[in-house]
Amino acid sequence: MNQYTVCKLEDILPETGVCALIEGKQVAIFRTKDNKLFALDNYDPFSQANVLSRGLIGGTTVTNDAGIDEAVLYVASPIYKQRFNLATGQCLDDTSVTLATYHVELDTSLESNNVVIKYDQLEASSTTLLEMEVV
Repeated sequence: MNQYTVCKLEDILPETGVCALIEGKQVAIFRTKDNKLFALDNYDPFSQANVLSRGLIGGTTVTNDAGIDEAVLYVASPIYKQRFNLATGQCLDDTSVTLATYHVELDTSLESNNVVIKYDQLEASSTTLLEMEVV
C-alpha cells in the first residue's frame, strides 16, 4: 500500500478542504469541525472541473434502504451545488453518480499531525460527460 503525506492537520482549517496532486490525480481532503478527515475525487462531473476542494461542507439526514434516518456529511460543489457524501462519494442529488473516496488518516507518530492518504492505486477521474438539460 502506498501512502502520501499531504500536509499538517493545522494547514486545513476546520470545515474546509484542500487539494493534493498525488501521482497526477487531484484528491480533495476535508476536515470537519470535530477533526474528522475525508478524501475524495476533486473532479466535479457536473461542471467538469476540479473544484470540489473549494466546496462547502454541510450535513443532512437521509433515509437509508432499511428506512432508517441517518446523518450524512457532504460537500456541496461550488459550481452547481450538487452534494456528495464525504464518506461514500455518492451524489445525494443524482444517485447514478459516485466519486472515488480514499483512506485518509492523521499520523500522530512523533507528534507530527500529518494528514496522510493511503492507497493501492488511485482511480482515474471520470471523464463521462453528463447531459444537462438547459431550461
